Amino acid sequence: MPALIPYVTAYSNELGPRESDLCLEVPRNGVPHLAYMHPRPDDRDAHGNLWARMTRPPEDERGRALWAFMDPLRQRECMDRLLCQVCAKPAETDAGTVFIEWQRPGGGPKPLNKITTDAPPVCLTCLPVTFQACPFLRDEKTARVLLARKSVLSGVSGTLYRVAADLQSWIPSEQDAYSSFNKPRYPGMLAQRLHRKLRGVTVLDL
Repeated sequence: MPALIPYVTAYSNELGPRESDLCLEVPRNGVPHLAYMHPRPDDRDAHGNLWARMTRPPEDERGRALWAFMDPLRQRECMDRLLCQVCAKPAETDAGTVFIEWQRPGGGPKPLNKITTDAPPVCLTCLPVTFQACPFLRDEKTARVLLARKSVLSGVSGTLYRVAADLQSWIPSEQDAYSSFNKPRYPGMLAQRLHRKLRGVTVLDL
């Protein structure tokens, strides 16, 4: 039986934008921000964040599944619409939505009222097989299954660029930088993940 590969999984031949695709743009407000040389209407979200573009080979020509990484655009789709990260079907129920969380390296368990996650939800049908099929979750001892009564979109994370000395280009300066929707956005942010804050959380026993 072929391995179950979640919908959000990244593949080795799905590539992000090259630095040569990026430029410095000065909009009407006069604050330079990161942009694409050839802009498209769907490059930015409602908050003005620029999102990474990804190449899309045919499904039957996809490369190796990168289990530790999520495709930025499929991750965004699932988080925005509360779709299951495994099957891409609706994950929200009358009782709430199920998310899987774990301790990050160097950090302790998060209080249930302060959890912000970039891991899309999992539907009840896919939940049991997720722990069996995912190589990471099989070995992760801190993983918790959480039922969130409500979740709200809270921000984006990705690569933060700074303006080069020539004032004509951008240089990567920070990976996994977070930008909250409650604060002014970073003009040099290339968004790769959408985050939700979980509210009314209870821990489920698988």
